[in-house]
Amino acid sequence: MGTIHETDHSSDGPSTSPAAKPDEQTHDDRRAWVTVAASSLTMFVYLGVVYSWGITQVRLVETTGSSLTTLTFVGSLATSFMICLSVVSDKIVRRIGYRLAALVGGVFMGLGEVLAGFATHHVVALFFLHGLVFGLGGGLCVFSVSTAPMSLFKRRKALAMGFVFGGGSLGSAVMSVVTNFLVRDLDVAWTFRILGFILWGVSIPASFFLPRSTGSGNKSSRQLQWFRFKQPRFLLLVGGTVLACFPLFIPPYFVPIFSRSMGYSKETGIIVLAAWNLASTLGRILAGWVADTLLGPVESLAICILFMSLSSLIVWPLSTSIGIFAVYLIFNGIGCGAFFSLTPIAISATFGGENTLSIIPVVWTTWFCGFFFGTPIASGLYSLSGDTAGLESFRPAAYYAGAMAMAGFACVLGVRFARKAEMAVN
Repeated sequence: MGTIHETDHSSDGPSTSPAAKPDEQTHDDRRAWVTVAASSLTMFVYLGVVYSWGITQVRLVETTGSSLTTLTFVGSLATSFMICLSVVSDKIVRRIGYRLAALVGGVFMGLGEVLAGFATHHVVALFFLHGLVFGLGGGLCVFSVSTAPMSLFKRRKALAMGFVFGGGSLGSAVMSVVTNFLVRDLDVAWTFRILGFILWGVSIPASFFLPRSTGSGNKSSRQLQWFRFKQPRFLLLVGGTVLACFPLFIPPYFVPIFSRSMGYSKETGIIVLAAWNLASTLGRILAGWVADTLLGPVESLAICILFMSLSSLIVWPLSTSIGIFAVYLIFNGIGCGAFFSLTPIAISATFGGENTLSIIPVVWTTWFCGFFFGTPIASGLYSLSGDTAGLESFRPAAYYAGAMAMAGFACVLGVRFARKAEMAVN
């Protein structure tokens, strides 16, 4: 495949001036990598808590008397705030800067979890505390730490973003194991409180290592580029990433259940989930290097979505042993992990680096349906096949995940051809 480092530095709509003087600040220096480290630590604890919800909700079924489906929506609500408030988070960051926004978000994240520790018998309170308070804080914090490094790099932007989001995958692997032990030994109430203290202890100090401001000069100078919806390339990129969001959070919920259906213990299921998260960590970092040096961001993004699709369509339905299932874990983990770190870089490569921060909130906001409904749809398909014996009951969910990812792959691949068509017309 040819390179895709063909960026659109023109604007088809109102002119904007994000990063109007980019050459006045340094790039790729030590301070930039310190920001990456701080952002990675925040992602470590935030996604660690998000991906551990599948463990805590099993115990909450007993303490609240609610169904597993209801508690799944509590977790989905918290997760959806990671992206659905991107437009609001963008305005807050432009107003008060990355550092203060991440600090406020960190305070709310920890507060939601600590207070949830006193309400483990009331599902409505969990919707408010974990779903809303933790979710809102997480959305603000994640937007800050995932966009702050973008303006600090030129040569190694994809690799830097790989390390930022790779911290989240590593945190998911580590904290899922930690959460399992906490729930087992201290019960779920103290698990929430300890997770809240961990969120405070990591995210609040880390926020002080982020840039104080966005570096865009006039706080009102950068406008969100909603006019991009008139462009075929943008519609293809949005459509592809939206479709790919639906299967993103299916593995964290289904991998432990599937491993137990294969005859393994609960502890083994947690280890298997940790292996998927480690593969996701590898994918986020490795994909950044590949995008920087070999293929380019858009083609790398398309390939990672293809990994998600083929692993679900072919490998998962045929997994009758841990060896075959390990192949699924590796390729699906790499694909899901790389998706997060490559999407901002693909936006930058397609529409120009100076437009990236004006487009990311628009794109992320469109992901809400995939984040909120993706896993519940898979759970519903699994429930409908409940009469099917053995591992075959998981196949509808696997085919659903693979089909959505394949449709997303086709759209993202179309971005490249749409760009060539536009160049030919011009």
